[in-house]
Amino acid sequence: MMSEIAGAAWVLPLTFALQGVSAALILIRLIRGPHATDRVVAIDALTMIGIGVIALLALATAQAVLLDAAVVLALVSFLGTTAFIPMFRRRGRGPDERVTTADTPLPPAAATPVPARAGRNPPALGRTTEDAPSGEDTP
Repeated sequence: MMSEIAGAAWVLPLTFALQGVSAALILIRLIRGPHATDRVVAIDALTMIGIGVIALLALATAQAVLLDAAVVLALVSFLGTTAFIPMFRRRGRGPDERVTTADTPLPPAAATPVPARAGRNPPALGRTTEDAPSGEDTP
């Protein structure tokens, strides 16, 4: 069963062209880098563009089986992206990376002594164990 898509005469070619432009820009990022993480993100983005192209082909040709191929490509892309995780664990910095404020360790917290409690129940809010009536535990 084929149904007509409103504006298909100009919308589908326009979306194919825009995806081609974005794929060209992503290829530039893939080639230029400058870091390996940029290249991994570019490869992931190219696979997402490929998924979009396959979905548009399924829409243009009315072949639903192409959507299965898009789903398989998405799953393989996810597995491929997660395979790069061990490569990017922080063991040290390269010569081209700088330390930012988020990377600097926090100073140690001021050591404040925690007072020992005589009773087994914690003191109520706003009252200390000294404020409690004598001979009673605080609630």
